[in-house]
Amino acid sequence: MRTNLEILQECDNFPYPNLTNNTAYTKAIEPLWLFFLPDDLEPHGFLIQSVVDRMPWTPSFRLIPESKQVHLLKYPGRKEWQTACNEAIDELLDLTRAKKAFPRLGKKRDEKFPIVGAKFDIGIERSAMSLFGIIGQGAHMTVYTRTSLGEMKFWIPRRNANKSTYPNMLDQAVAGGVAQGETPFECIVREAGEEAALDEEVVRRDVVAAGTVTWFNVSDEKAGGEVGLMNPGVLYVYDLEVGREVVFKPVDDDIQAFHLMSVDEVRDAMRNGEFKPSCAVVMMDFFVRHGFITAENEVDYVEIVSRLHRKLPFRTSPGF
Repeated sequence: MRTNLEILQECDNFPYPNLTNNTAYTKAIEPLWLFFLPDDLEPHGFLIQSVVDRMPWTPSFRLIPESKQVHLLKYPGRKEWQTACNEAIDELLDLTRAKKAFPRLGKKRDEKFPIVGAKFDIGIERSAMSLFGIIGQGAHMTVYTRTSLGEMKFWIPRRNANKSTYPNMLDQAVAGGVAQGETPFECIVREAGEEAALDEEVVRRDVVAAGTVTWFNVSDEKAGGEVGLMNPGVLYVYDLEVGREVVFKPVDDDIQAFHLMSVDEVRDAMRNGEFKPSCAVVMMDFFVRHGFITAENEVDYVEIVSRLHRKLPFRTSPGF
């Protein structure tokens, strides 16, 4: 069985800088390309070499091989330049699909995610976020109840076997990506209805915002897309306690079943690698906040708590 730190490492697996031996970090960071937006000196994404080589770049982008930089260009004479930038990304991704440059990219979705920390409103299609190594934003809600003896139990769904990402793995009761123009709270309200048929009024009244967890992940085969992509991420975390009379059942084909699991059952499933990595991290954060993981029972407590809130490589606030 894996330790809590090993569980966390599966999600937060990009090397950290090290004062005494920086070899791993340097080896990981040196080949990456930086993605820049117009009128912004700070980058917003990491691209790997194979993506740069295979992407059918349009004239709206300029590549600088010497410094490994990709710049989205500003065309002042072309409508509103902010609108033009959004269109330029859409055009590039349409061409990418037409040329089948990335067979695992999947079909086009009418859902965009914001580029976190950008100085203007700009988004990128959900399925292409990882190609640009941009910070992903999601919202997860842990749903629990209490037995007559006060024992805490969790409603945990198992993903269907036909899911393109992390098939058959355990998940949060409610989880989803925060779309462009959407707040994390509204994302939770929307996903709670779509995924778990939870009453909107109940969610708005009883949900508790509990901060964020962050990580920097390098994707593997289970993620479903290109292997080796850079995925810095932030999840807005929410808790919801429901009564014992509430029973969760699958609403759509994404979930095969919901299970009511005890703390020990969840802990064992995490150690056995049954949880989707980001969901395991959210559960670990819940266990820390509610006193199931403490400095007294976990030798790696300080390391775990600090890594649950990793400093992300790119700006997360446009005004910072």
